[in-house]
Amino acid sequence: MKIYSINAARILLISLFTLATFDAQAEADGLYELSGRLNIIGGSGKPTNDVLGYGLSLHRRLNQDWYLGINLEHSPEFDFERPSKLVGIRSDSEIDAVGTMTILTVVAERRYMLESRGWIAFWNLGAGFGEIDLDNAAGDIRGGGSYDIETDVDTEVILTGSAGWMQQLGEHWSARYAFSAEHHSGDWELRDRTSGSTGKIDDYELYGLRLGLNYRF
Repeated sequence: MKIYSINAARILLISLFTLATFDAQAEADGLYELSGRLNIIGGSGKPTNDVLGYGLSLHRRLNQDWYLGINLEHSPEFDFERPSKLVGIRSDSEIDAVGTMTILTVVAERRYMLESRGWIAFWNLGAGFGEIDLDNAAGDIRGGGSYDIETDVDTEVILTGSAGWMQQLGEHWSARYAFSAEHHSGDWELRDRTSGSTGKIDDYELYGLRLGLNYRF
C-alpha cells in the first residue's frame, strides 16, 4: 500500500509539472517562487495536540492569477497523545508515543493584488500523501501489570487548504502568512504487545499557522 501510494504521488507530481512547463516562455523572469516556512499546527488531541515543523515549497506561475505548487513538510517530533486510552488500558501515568510526520502535497493557488501596496491575498487547495512513523508507548497499568503499545500507520491521503497574505519585502523577497486546514484519511492500528488489546484511528483534522519567506526567480 505504501509503495503504491508513493509511486502514485511521484507520477502525479511529475505529470502536473510537466504540463506546467508547456506554458510559453515569454515570462522568464519571476516564473518560480521558492519558500521556506515554519509550521505551527494543532489538533484536537486525537491523535495529537500539536505538530510543529518546517517546510519547503516551490510554486510556478501559470498566468497572472494562478500558481501551481509542490509542498514538502516535515515534523521531526510530535506527541501521539495517550495511546493507552485508545486500547482500553488505564495507565499509571500519561505516556505519549513520539512520532515523525512527512507530507508531500500538490496545490493550486489563486492570488489577488490588494489596494494596499506590496500586499497580495491568496487561497489554495491541494492533495497529497503523508508518511508517519511512531515509537512504541510503554508503561505501567494502574493496579498492576505493564503495557507496550505499537502503532502501525498506513500511508495517509491528505486534503489541504489554506488562505492568507503575502507581503513584498523587495524585488525578489516576500513574507508569507497563511492559515491552513488538513483532512487526513488515516488508518492507525494500535496493539498492546502484552495483552493483545487493540485500537484504531481513522480520519482526523489538523489546523494551524504557516509563516514563510519567499524568493522569486
